[in-house]
Amino acid sequence: MITELRIENFKSFGSGMSPLALCPLNFIVGANASGKTNLISALRFLKIAMLQSVEVAANEYGGTGEVRNKILRERDTPKPLRITLRVKVPTGRFRSRQGVIYSISSYHYRVEIDLRASDGVPVVLSEHLDAELALPNKETATFQLNRSRESFTVLDPLSDPDARKHAIEEDDSTRLVAGSSFIGPVVGRFRRFIERWSFFNINPDVVRQASKDVVDPDLGEAGEALATILHRMEKSGNGGINNLIQGLRGAVPSFKGVRSRPLEVEGKRTFQIIEERLRAGINPRAASDGTVRLLALMVIVYWSAERASLVAIEEPETGLHPHLARNVVELLRTASTHSQVLATTHNPDFLDELEPSEVILCDKEDGITKVRQASAVAEVDSFRKHFRLGELWEQGTLGGIP
Repeated sequence: MITELRIENFKSFGSGMSPLALCPLNFIVGANASGKTNLISALRFLKIAMLQSVEVAANEYGGTGEVRNKILRERDTPKPLRITLRVKVPTGRFRSRQGVIYSISSYHYRVEIDLRASDGVPVVLSEHLDAELALPNKETATFQLNRSRESFTVLDPLSDPDARKHAIEEDDSTRLVAGSSFIGPVVGRFRRFIERWSFFNINPDVVRQASKDVVDPDLGEAGEALATILHRMEKSGNGGINNLIQGLRGAVPSFKGVRSRPLEVEGKRTFQIIEERLRAGINPRAASDGTVRLLALMVIVYWSAERASLVAIEEPETGLHPHLARNVVELLRTASTHSQVLATTHNPDFLDELEPSEVILCDKEDGITKVRQASAVAEVDSFRKHFRLGELWEQGTLGGIP
């Protein structure tokens, strides 16, 4: 789980951001264009950079000019993009090649990238990864990876007491060293943690489409593999499909069930929604956007979250009736027992179901995004004796004004 996040000079974020503490469940609130989506985009940028390269990640967002903060673009003053993470690792015991039993308690990672090159190719200025290791007899050690533009060093106390230095080949200049698989299992587990981040912006029209039947489907950012996942959940017999159906019954009174079915098109599947008092199933095209979105949200909770280390969702309330706010928060709280959850929202009703530490307030000051937890607002506990958290947000008492 990410316990602390710092984003600097990425899109609307400026320099000097204070570290932001994160919880298992986090809702990001704020006005339009305040930077809510940019917070999630920074993590998505890091995932692409880690698994492919910084250059690919920048191109995914339209090039270095679109990634850089547009206010802090002075070429005479370097304003590198920086992303810093502190990560708490689930308990697990491993054995090194030398036979040492150890566990990884935490990671601290920071990358610094120059986006000012005239050719549009970003430059990785530095990269640091520290991993705190717990050894037998309550001893501890620190694994360190440090990278500059031309080289990187690795200090692995489990295999070698001396730091090893390696040159960075020109072809690898925009690849992050922490994304490499050859350095060792400590780095590999950090890469795997980021690889398991999932990002969703559900599109009902995409969810309705038939999907290819594969063995281990990924829902996809827009929900494109929903029908195939429903089929896998039906076959698994682990109770996930029953949890999904019960959850939908609690939110949609007329809902009875859901089932996948094969299409004549080879290797593709679709699904049907079953309602009370209707003999035939309802095909996706006839289902409401809200029902389709809610179904996709259920799949995220009971399928995707169990396979992810982080789940980020854009505005899960879109298309849903306001009275479902409690249902949605309860669903995402369930998901957060398996995977850390980040969700953007404009719905004040969500806040009434959350603790102040679970609410991230997004404001824009002089064009720069500022973020903080609602728990950092002075006297928030006193205010809550008289007002709901959602009311405080709507009144502007908390900031992050909707």
